Amino acid sequence: MSRAGYERLPMHTVPESGSPRSRSRSRSRSHSLRLSSTCLRPRTVLTFLKVALPLTLIIIFGVFYLYEPHVEIAFYPREWIHREIDPVGQLAGCFDEGRISPAYNVSRYLEGPKNTEVHAGMGMRLGMDCYEFAATIPRPQTMDSPYLPPDERTQYHTYWRVDLAPFSERQEWMLKSFFATQDHATSRLIMWSNGDLSTNHILASYADMYPNSFAMRVVDIPELASGTALEGSSLLKTNDKKAWTDGDLVRLLVIWNYGGVWIDMDSLLTRDLSPLLEHEFVTQWDCYGKFLLSSRD
Repeated sequence: MSRAGYERLPMHTVPESGSPRSRSRSRSRSHSLRLSSTCLRPRTVLTFLKVALPLTLIIIFGVFYLYEPHVEIAFYPREWIHREIDPVGQLAGCFDEGRISPAYNVSRYLEGPKNTEVHAGMGMRLGMDCYEFAATIPRPQTMDSPYLPPDERTQYHTYWRVDLAPFSERQEWMLKSFFATQDHATSRLIMWSNGDLSTNHILASYADMYPNSFAMRVVDIPELASGTALEGSSLLKTNDKKAWTDGDLVRLLVIWNYGGVWIDMDSLLTRDLSPLLEHEFVTQWDCYGKFLLSSRD
């Protein structure tokens, strides 16, 4: 016990000095120091921007130097799309059981074995086209088969209007590509027209060279439409200046009556099409801004 009755405290115990207010100020000062140490200082942000901005510009410049951007944008009026495009129904049910002709060999063409499977294509890079991949699938190896009559071969069809322009060397390129790539023993090309083409010297030479693989026929639209939903329709008299609409009409009626494969006159064949003939497929043409079969001039 010390004087005046107070107990002496041990030497290692030191009471906190200062008033409660001073102690609170000390704690708040240390807390603010910790906060300032965790926040980015203006000088740090400026240093980061000095490094990040030039680096970003260098990366952007490098991307544009190594790659060439291609952007395709098209604008169509919404009112036109709602009127012309949205009402067109989806292509479906083509091979429903009730819609297939009894003469059609469903087991062979839909359910039969396939030698080649069809896969989705790949996008072409700049400077490349389908010619680069023309020989990626080899022609099926077939044994020597007996002679096939022309009518039993795979029928390829095309169409040329004699009143638009004379058949010349430019149109001959399609014939050259066909006979350079297709199997002559199993295929035949039929040239349909709205007039007689037998006097054309170019086509006459192909008829002489390939008598069993090439034929010319004059199209009779009312006869081809007989017994179909188009029989007696005013669409059978459709005629336009570029042979787009009536060409589609001939295409539809010819394939309906004879089957086979349709080839446009502005096409070039780069390889044998026989691997595709094992499959049933329909491709849709771009309907934006194009004539439809039901349209009228």
